[in-house]
Amino acid sequence: MSDTDVSVFLMQLELEQLDKITADLQLRAEQRAKEQAEQKSKPRFPPSFNDLDSMAENVGLDLSSLIKDIKRRS
Repeated sequence: MSDTDVSVFLMQLELEQLDKITADLQLRAEQRAKEQAEQKSKPRFPPSFNDLDSMAENVGLDLSSLIKDIKRRS
């Protein structure tokens, strides 16, 4: 659907229908913002130092890269 198709479709709607669409979009935007805020506020616990897989995942490395990084730093 192109921009012109959307414009033509919206032009055919009644004012009450447009108001309902606007209210629905605002509600969805508020819900999404709330979900994102909840995800950011959740505490991220550090990985267990006994679990190398979670340590590597936490820093965005695979295990071989983590081992190479440790060897480089020591």
